Amino acid sequence: MMAKDVENFYKDALQQFNDGILIIDLAGTVQFVNSAFLQISGYDETEVLHKKASNFFTQPTPCSWQGEINLKRKNGSLLNHWLTTNPVENDLGETTHKMFLFSTFQKSGLDSLTKLPNRFLLQQELQKTLTYSRQNERIFAVLFLDLDRFKFVNDTLGHSYGDLLLQQVSQRLKSSLGNDHIVARMGGDEFICILEGIESEADAEKLTKIILEQFALPFHLNEIEIHITTSIGVSLYPYDGDEAEVLISNADSAMYRAKKKGRNQFEMAKVEVNAGAFERLIIENDLRKAIDNHQLSISYQPQLDLKTNRILGFEALLRWNHPDFGMIPPSDFIPIAEETGLILPIGDWVLKNACLQIKQWERAGFYSLHVAVNLSAQQFLQKNIVEKIEAVIKETKIDPSLLELEITESMVIHDIDSAVSVLQQLKDLGVQISIDDFGTGYSSLNYLKKLPVNTLKIDRSFIFDIDINPSSKALTTAITTLAHDLNLNVVAEGVETYKQLSYVKKSSCDAVQGFYFSKPLPSANVIDFLNKTKKVVQKNA
Repeated sequence: MMAKDVENFYKDALQQFNDGILIIDLAGTVQFVNSAFLQISGYDETEVLHKKASNFFTQPTPCSWQGEINLKRKNGSLLNHWLTTNPVENDLGETTHKMFLFSTFQKSGLDSLTKLPNRFLLQQELQKTLTYSRQNERIFAVLFLDLDRFKFVNDTLGHSYGDLLLQQVSQRLKSSLGNDHIVARMGGDEFICILEGIESEADAEKLTKIILEQFALPFHLNEIEIHITTSIGVSLYPYDGDEAEVLISNADSAMYRAKKKGRNQFEMAKVEVNAGAFERLIIENDLRKAIDNHQLSISYQPQLDLKTNRILGFEALLRWNHPDFGMIPPSDFIPIAEETGLILPIGDWVLKNACLQIKQWERAGFYSLHVAVNLSAQQFLQKNIVEKIEAVIKETKIDPSLLELEITESMVIHDIDSAVSVLQQLKDLGVQISIDDFGTGYSSLNYLKKLPVNTLKIDRSFIFDIDINPSSKALTTAITTLAHDLNLNVVAEGVETYKQLSYVKKSSCDAVQGFYFSKPLPSANVIDFLNKTKKVVQKNA
């Protein structure tokens, strides 16, 4: 092959690239341009060849370099690209030209789904902001956002709806903050915002509240309207860190605290508690070993039948006694279990051990005591959930009517027909079904009449102030009347005082549970409690 043929071969090869390519001599004059660059920039070949490269971008570039540049397009606009430069050497190893490779959007650091800066480009932007802020003694804020219950959307509606939600979230974030601030996607359902040009912590709080207000509006995913909130952590330079990773980590820790406090809110970073992110990592790692290391246990909270004053059963409540941290509240580790998928093996363990507990009580002479077990959304959505529960019933040889499965309203609302099918199959096994925390979710009468359930559990938020709040009293009475009209039993949760008990009785609830009667009991203490309760009942009979 002749030298000219070789040159033409390589030129043809470079024309096949999807990335824009310029080859420039040492004087800065363009000697070669491929069609991809022309398409990106909008120029004709005659407007680029033998012209100065500085016509198209101004940043000085060494022979070997990569970084972010602004490409000047023919229409006058600037287009952010990722540029890689490499020397072109002759046979003697002398640099004769430079080759410029302009990466496409996806490679330049933009997330392909949302078109926001991705994690890599975010680091570049954050470093620029840090440098500017140090030089000019300015402050800025880093917001770490995580969508609340995003996994539930993916599990119930599918990943295509999840992707559509992420796109709408990115648009809503940009419209909330405008063009003066940076919005990036870290990955999954996590977003980072860099708030530049602010003067105080109050400015950061004001913008954060605007985001939360915008999330109060529904999202429209094709034909479905859903409400999704976000939890936000806020760190402030230089008070909460003077390095990129530290600011992000501290904002992440603050976001996690916002989730623990109930979601749909923001928390400011606090240096003294920023060990939270590290503690969370430890909890996640140790939770994976908790079952094998016998650190998990079940406590049982009694449920009292208000008509007979007898204990009719218990709710099974998971507990974790960590060897270093002691008793870890479920509100701390259950969300982690749900996010990591560990809730499935943990849920299986709770279900089996609760059923085995029923048999232990029977051997001690206490029959007909039911156990209520909470099902997580992930458990309920398993395709083989009915088969799993049937297998546990057969293995433990319990009367299936003594097993009560608790679900929440939010677990069934998105696909009511599928939920009804699963619940009916579970009822056909003979188990009892209850709706937990009733009144805090959708509470649609239309779907309630369709669900094959046995019991409604009134959320403790109604019971907490039932003796002083007329609305709570009225709602409790209304829920009870509704349930009885539908032939459902009603359990009031969180009864802690005699006054609350009195109002619950007046509202005609069937059963109660709460600290007024007993705190959750370790399994070893249940039989003693039953014996004492039995003596009291016999004495009063």
